[in-house]
Amino acid sequence: MKNNIFLRILVMAQPYKGRVALALLFALIFAASSGATLAMLLPIFDDVLGAREDTDSSLSLDQAMSQTFIPCLEEFSSSILSGNTSSTLEKAKALPGAFLEGIHISSPSQALLAVIITIVFLILIKNMAFFLQTFFIASVEEGMLRDLRVKVYSHLIKLDLGYFARSRSGELTTRITADVVRIKKTVTQSLITLVRQILLLGIYFFITMWVSWKLTLVTIAVLPPSMALILLLGKSLRRKSHRSQEKMADFASFLTETITGVRVVKAFAMEDFEEKRFLKSVNAHRKYEISLRRMKALSGPMTEFLGAVAAGVILWYGGNAVIEGTGMSPGKFMVFLAAALSMMDPAKGISKTYASIQAGLAAGERVFGIIDTPPAIVEYSSAVIPEPLSRSIRFENVSFGYDPQKPVLKNINLEIISGEIVALVGPSGGGKSTLADMIPRFYDPDHGRILFDGIDLRKLTISGLRSQLGVVTQETVLFNDTVFNNIAYGAADISIGQVRDAAEIANALEFIEYMPQGFSTVIGERGVTLSGGQRQRLAIARAVLKNPPILIFDEATSALDTKSEKLVQQAIDVLVKGRTSLVIAHRLSTIRKADRVLYIEGGRILEEGTHETLLALGGRYSSLWKMQF
Repeated sequence: MKNNIFLRILVMAQPYKGRVALALLFALIFAASSGATLAMLLPIFDDVLGAREDTDSSLSLDQAMSQTFIPCLEEFSSSILSGNTSSTLEKAKALPGAFLEGIHISSPSQALLAVIITIVFLILIKNMAFFLQTFFIASVEEGMLRDLRVKVYSHLIKLDLGYFARSRSGELTTRITADVVRIKKTVTQSLITLVRQILLLGIYFFITMWVSWKLTLVTIAVLPPSMALILLLGKSLRRKSHRSQEKMADFASFLTETITGVRVVKAFAMEDFEEKRFLKSVNAHRKYEISLRRMKALSGPMTEFLGAVAAGVILWYGGNAVIEGTGMSPGKFMVFLAAALSMMDPAKGISKTYASIQAGLAAGERVFGIIDTPPAIVEYSSAVIPEPLSRSIRFENVSFGYDPQKPVLKNINLEIISGEIVALVGPSGGGKSTLADMIPRFYDPDHGRILFDGIDLRKLTISGLRSQLGVVTQETVLFNDTVFNNIAYGAADISIGQVRDAAEIANALEFIEYMPQGFSTVIGERGVTLSGGQRQRLAIARAVLKNPPILIFDEATSALDTKSEKLVQQAIDVLVKGRTSLVIAHRLSTIRKADRVLYIEGGRILEEGTHETLLALGGRYSSLWKMQF
């Protein structure tokens, strides 16, 4: 699973492979120039500051380089032009030695100048490479961040309503925001930082081997225990990072719920209570985050301590070799010591990078958990676009339950004729809204089927089916946008005249015209600046503008005052004329004009008929009517 997540993250960089390759190239240049800068310590100590064996040497720098470095450089250039790879590599290996030999046979003052200029040039190259590496990888990071967020969001909005019912909005938000950022860091760390640190470690190791393979063996003795500790810490880090991200999702969900329900919080004067709950949630996240950061902080110092032990051993053996004059010059020893000590930094960097990658993999599991969730509602490849409803919508032995062990609908047989107004009434929890939700395929039946002009809904395209439906619910969904954009939601090339006509039919024009900027007024998140009746009339105006042949009203007037209910009901009466309509209502006064009334209780249709027929029957509907009036 872990390897699978890592590979999936790396595959996301495929569209940016050119920029990744350039970033890796500059990481290589950075590592090579860092090693070359370190190697320049050798001529400083042996050829400039140290005593020479050939003290009579008085060649100028130009003469020395003409004898050593320039011919070698020309041979290297020729091998490149000839295309002989093996020859090119051999000549490239000879370049550093030829350059150092040129410095060795030149005069001390000239050698010092050459070393200074070379070091300054190498540091310039090193820093330019670091900048260009960051320059290219930044666009890769942000591109991948955008691609992944779009991919997660595109899949998320295709998931069924049941998934959202089981999930917390704050947790989903956290996965698309914070978790995706952690994944981005994983790519950077693994593709660039880790590669750079490994290259640096390799170059410093090569330098130590070049100077003394015996001392190098002492140096690398620290690596096996270091790597073992790094791997153990990495497993623990990933586990703790996963828990930390879950706790962040908890308090993000809590925050979302509190902001959404702030009216209830204030109405019950529960600010202190909610503050304590939030503090408890934040403290739980804080606990895991502190533990995570402490563990991350431990990996670097532990590696550095082991490196310091090795450095002490190196100083002892190497220092004695120089003192006794057993084949190691002061310059070589200083280069070896600098390279060996420099190995600590990339080794420590690798441990930190590994920890960061583990945190990213934990985030990846959460993010890909969304992408890997299959939608419960799928569209077959052979699905067809439905023609406008002309005959009927028919339920045949339909059963459904959010929990298969507890069915909400039980063997529903129902035919809604085109152009008919059908009202659904009955106690709460009886299955009315669930039955209505089956028509736009928010849910599919567990048993039975629903036919649209004789065609199973599952054989129709989802977009084609839902384009024929207009849905107005008790909980009106409006967006933090203008009145115009809320009515014209998702529709292109809509004129202000069309929106105005729709608002007039919905009895919404009267209050829109009194708003500060009219149709250009921003109504706030969820339409917070409007009353319940005004929000419902905007929702009806949206349905009017869509002009669907089928309408579903789910408790559209139940939360309104008498005046608002009357205005909304007038708008509904105008809208349903000539359309197939399904009306769910608790207030029975709103369904008198229905062609047929269904009384639903316990997931079954217990009574069916016109309003007058059911009253005369004296059954459950009649009892409900008498209770209300």
